[in-house]
Amino acid sequence: MTLRLKVEKLQELMRDFHILTGIRIVIFDNDYQEIIAYPEPHSDFCNIMHSNPKTRMECLKSNEYSFETCKKSNQILIYQCHAGLVEATAPLLDAGVIIGYIMIGQIIDDKEQINALKGFFQICNQYNISSDEYFTAIDNITYCSKEQILAAAKILEACTFYVLFKDLISIEKDRFIYQLNHYIDQHIHDDISVQQLCEEFNIGRTKLYEISSHYLGIGIGEHIRNKRIEKAKYLLKNTSSRITDIANLVGFQDYNYFCRVFKKIVTMSAKQYRIKNQ
Repeated sequence: MTLRLKVEKLQELMRDFHILTGIRIVIFDNDYQEIIAYPEPHSDFCNIMHSNPKTRMECLKSNEYSFETCKKSNQILIYQCHAGLVEATAPLLDAGVIIGYIMIGQIIDDKEQINALKGFFQICNQYNISSDEYFTAIDNITYCSKEQILAAAKILEACTFYVLFKDLISIEKDRFIYQLNHYIDQHIHDDISVQQLCEEFNIGRTKLYEISSHYLGIGIGEHIRNKRIEKAKYLLKNTSSRITDIANLVGFQDYNYFCRVFKKIVTMSAKQYRIKNQ
């Protein structure tokens, strides 16, 4: 799914959030890929985590957990990552469709400082991370009170509404629908499956259903059937091909099923339609 970003305005908003809270803020797309962050670099400690293949994998799992939880609840989530840092993730909902996520984090609840540092030390020992790197990195971690964390989370939630209201992030709807219809037109004679469409557009099955329902007003299967019938109508009007051949050309292997679907959508049989329009 392609997103349209107003990068300068987004950076301005994220910079203001950081100035106000001192907390890093990141935006991810619907595929969990980071697309913009402020400040751009991770904290020193998270850089260490990401430079080690094993701890990086744990970081990605923590992110995925937050995204999946948000996807189920459609609500903001405050949680601890695998390394004990506090983070918050909020979904970006465009008319009920999640198009991305905003995350803040890489902070520690100051009342949990001792426990967090013990946890960090255990992780560093477990993955053979240099103690020199470790002690330098923890000095630069942001510490917040629980009240500050909750306040930042509320501001984050407000940011999601602002981002969508100002259209700072949006789905390139027209482009997506054009590409979808072009693909269907090019494969109209094939058995087009939802899995094929998901792979072609790099989108999840549930997301495809949601976008189809929201932007087309119908299910994806019904949209494909309608496109097949529109093509059949064109061929009936503009060619002398047999109706059985036309049914096959537009992807209906069962002629009787084609006749039933055509009559249901067009309110007359294919033969009647040809006679009327030729």
